[in-house]
Amino acid sequence: MTEPTTLYTLLGGAEGLAALVGRFYRLMDTNPRYAALRAVHGETLDYAEERLFEFLSGWTGGPPLYETRHGHPRLRQRHFPFAVTVKTRNQWIACFAEALRSTPLARDTAGAVLLHLFVLADWMRNQNEPKYAPPQPPAAGSPQERLPELAAVLAEYGMADVFEAV
Repeated sequence: MTEPTTLYTLLGGAEGLAALVGRFYRLMDTNPRYAALRAVHGETLDYAEERLFEFLSGWTGGPPLYETRHGHPRLRQRHFPFAVTVKTRNQWIACFAEALRSTPLARDTAGAVLLHLFVLADWMRNQNEPKYAPPQPPAAGSPQERLPELAAVLAEYGMADVFEAV
């Protein structure tokens, strides 16, 4: 019996996922356009890199490392100590899109990944920004409703080539 194809296997398993997460944090650390996002993190990115790898392992269909080691992610609650704004959300998704460029994912698959991560990242926002609508839980509405907003963010950061509407 063959194993089902998961995003985890499409990314190359633990090795491919670790490479993706490593690229993400290297870009965040070295690219000035992600400065606001980088500033939210501590002096070193090692802790955040380990936690994101663990979370994405389970989220992509691989071993549920985060849940096994730390319990339920409670993502929004865990992000309360950090000022997550529309700007840092946008930088996060753009940085992740840039890191995705070097993966073997097809553009439509990358687009689906980015859309779902965008909806999740938006839910992490925790600063009152009257100019923007309040964050909505990921289960509120269809992710497809967020496509225009995601496309605009990716275009603003020059990442539109990574994304294909799903």
